[in-house]
Amino acid sequence: MDILKKDAFLRLPFVCGLLLLGSNSFAQQVVLKNDKIQRTLTYDGQVWRTTSFTDMDHKRKLKVTSDEIHILPMETTKGYSIDAFIAVNKPKEFNKADTFFVEISYRPKDEFKQILEIPQELKITYFVVADERFSRKKMQLSYARKVTVDRLEVERMYMQKNANGGGRGEPVFIDNAWFFGLEYPAGHSRHTDGNLPKADARNFEKVGNYSFIDLEGRDIEPETKNGAMRLMHFPGFAKQNMTGGFTIDSKIAATGVVKEDLSIQQSFMDYLSTMWKAPRSFLHYNNWFDAAAKDLSGDGLLNVYKSFKKAIEPYGVKMDAMVADDGWQDRKSIWEPSPRYFPNGMADVKLLRNKLKKEGVDFGLWLSISGYTNNIDWGKAAGYAEAVRNEYFSQYGRYYSLSADKYKNEVMKKIPAIAKELDLVYYKHDFNDLSDKSTGNNHPGTDRHGHEANLDAQIDVLLATRAVKPDIIQNLTNWVWFSPYWLVYSDYLWLLAGDDGMNANWPELSKWAMKSTDRDAYFARMWGNAGDRPLVPISRIMTHGIVKTGDASENETLQDWMDYALMHYGRGTLLKEWYISAASMTDDEWKVLCLVDNWAKKHRNELNKTFYVGGRPDEGAVYGYIGWEGKQGVLTVRNPAAETQTIRIPFNETVGFSLAKNMGYHAQVVYPYHDQYAKTFTSGKVMEIEVPGYSTMALEFREGAVPSMKPVVSKLVFKTEKGVDQVTTKLQVPVAIKDRAELLVIGWPHDVQVRINGEVQAPSKSEKAKLNAFAGYAKAGMILPKAKDWRMNSFDLMRYKGQEIEITYNRVDGFESHVLLERKVVAKDYPAAHDVLWPLSNDTRRQTVKLF
Repeated sequence: MDILKKDAFLRLPFVCGLLLLGSNSFAQQVVLKNDKIQRTLTYDGQVWRTTSFTDMDHKRKLKVTSDEIHILPMETTKGYSIDAFIAVNKPKEFNKADTFFVEISYRPKDEFKQILEIPQELKITYFVVADERFSRKKMQLSYARKVTVDRLEVERMYMQKNANGGGRGEPVFIDNAWFFGLEYPAGHSRHTDGNLPKADARNFEKVGNYSFIDLEGRDIEPETKNGAMRLMHFPGFAKQNMTGGFTIDSKIAATGVVKEDLSIQQSFMDYLSTMWKAPRSFLHYNNWFDAAAKDLSGDGLLNVYKSFKKAIEPYGVKMDAMVADDGWQDRKSIWEPSPRYFPNGMADVKLLRNKLKKEGVDFGLWLSISGYTNNIDWGKAAGYAEAVRNEYFSQYGRYYSLSADKYKNEVMKKIPAIAKELDLVYYKHDFNDLSDKSTGNNHPGTDRHGHEANLDAQIDVLLATRAVKPDIIQNLTNWVWFSPYWLVYSDYLWLLAGDDGMNANWPELSKWAMKSTDRDAYFARMWGNAGDRPLVPISRIMTHGIVKTGDASENETLQDWMDYALMHYGRGTLLKEWYISAASMTDDEWKVLCLVDNWAKKHRNELNKTFYVGGRPDEGAVYGYIGWEGKQGVLTVRNPAAETQTIRIPFNETVGFSLAKNMGYHAQVVYPYHDQYAKTFTSGKVMEIEVPGYSTMALEFREGAVPSMKPVVSKLVFKTEKGVDQVTTKLQVPVAIKDRAELLVIGWPHDVQVRINGEVQAPSKSEKAKLNAFAGYAKAGMILPKAKDWRMNSFDLMRYKGQEIEITYNRVDGFESHVLLERKVVAKDYPAAHDVLWPLSNDTRRQTVKLF
């Protein structure tokens, strides 16, 4: 079996399977099984139909009625199932590369032979590997002449069980015990009545910079039937084969059973891990935001790396690569270097690569497989076909048709060759539109068929690149969608947000905090609903990483900077991107970044499995990311509001914890201070963790109970009264405060005048709302209608330490008031090391109290 063939997906250690066949195969059953899963097909006198699946461990049976196949011609709603065929002979069994196969051949019944789309021969192959909890199925349709098949269903069956999941590139889950999936990012799955979910109806499918392909309703089965489950794709043209005939090879369908102690979703990911690109951490610099390295001529990029190396080497941090983003190429070419930077062509790029390698770092490139951002008019004049975009993609840039012979043949050679010649370790493949309604480019002139043809071509390019550079990291960005099957080909997928946004829907004073809110609001929208979130792990999502170029918005405190860096790493992302200008960094900022990076490496196993918990940050809700590896867990949690909040976190399989329940666990707070969290958590029961206002915290969990402890800071003494035309607060400002004591006043939406002891106060810092300021191309699904206009001012109270003060506000409604204090405590010892977070507030505890 060709393990690089895009429809095979078999990168497995093959071992022997088992077939049990009755003595009269036309009268009995075919049983395809190993020691984990069994598929039973029963002969009905003309064909074999699947009648059940069995979980061999638990002797649990899923009974089904199956049509085995469904072929839908163009421009009709009438399709054809296995009823149109008759078996040619008994099933053929054979082993190949230690995988066990059952192959059944069919010919059309006489009354169907004249239907163009009914193949002269239909071959259905079922196969299984020993010890795997899943089996597979594929089909080949053979024709004497070129035909067009609109929709091909690799599975169509009926079962009276609860179903969920489904969508583009998504599996269907049955009875929380079985999964059915088409091993293809652009396959479509439906369940319940055969038409759910509707196209693009999942919680995450039309959010941000999403992809949209118009199926024109051709995924819909007009004759719905209770319990129907369908796995389908849109093959279009049959392809000519070596013998002069034409064939359509289906995508591969997989059926799997739940694994002990795992949820069905976790069991699906366990199956996916047998063929995906294994998770890898990758730390790199990208020159997109850094003016100092945009000019790639000379030693600009090399000098940037040298400055990075000098700053990070003392902490044991090593960059994996320096990456040149969009702009290195000659736009009037098919991926030739720009003569502006590289007058001697690829030889100059290779020289740059060699200089970097000599300094100890590898090289990577941005490259849009479809040619997006290049000069398409030049390409058309040179004979390359432009894709015809659907209405949605027409609002964006132009690009080539990947399925057109000339362009595909060129990039199939060029993109792998560049990777090999330059010894690239990384490709950032941007702008994956994959919409093409053209005719003459090897597919019918519909969006659904153009999408499949262009996706197939893109997969071919990805696999060809991997064939010459097996360890290359491939990152797919704009307009991907969150099918878990992408992870067979790509290491990471883009979040579909803006490049670098600040979300000011909710009152915050720190620009770094607003940047974290921007990213995390997208995660909340797409991963925040545990009942309907992508299966793609958060750790595989690209987020544009750490962006710091020295603009005015970055004039914040060191703790604000560390909160921002920690949130990036605490999400669990394996793609660690630094869009950093070295000139914008201080020594302490480098220290923060390096310690966070090392801490994340130490906890890679836990962070690789993070789940989103909590609410939406631009609604002011506390939230975070938690990951488990066995009995060890890591939580990064953030409160974007002024008021102290308690986050409630599941302690079960919904966040990746799969060990025994009713066991005690404790947490060590490792940021912003170092101390034991004074509570024992019980597995299987909800965790409750209190987070002060405007705080980011990191906690590490281990098994074992802790004794209860008294609060380390006392309650704040104050009294607020509402008068006729003003509000008054009397407040005893504590003595033991370090660095920060602030009165925070938020007006909804107007500024509030503040007097302390009768004297009008000038704010030390101010911010105001900028509602729903998402990038235009990434607004979809993100607009927060209930976001309200606000003004926020901070007033320094440090000079009032130990005093009782009277605060008056010139309003009686439309505002709220809080106090934020860093109260002194005895600092706890911590192991100062390069992989331990810097506890910047180790001798204080933040206290936030709502006054009004």
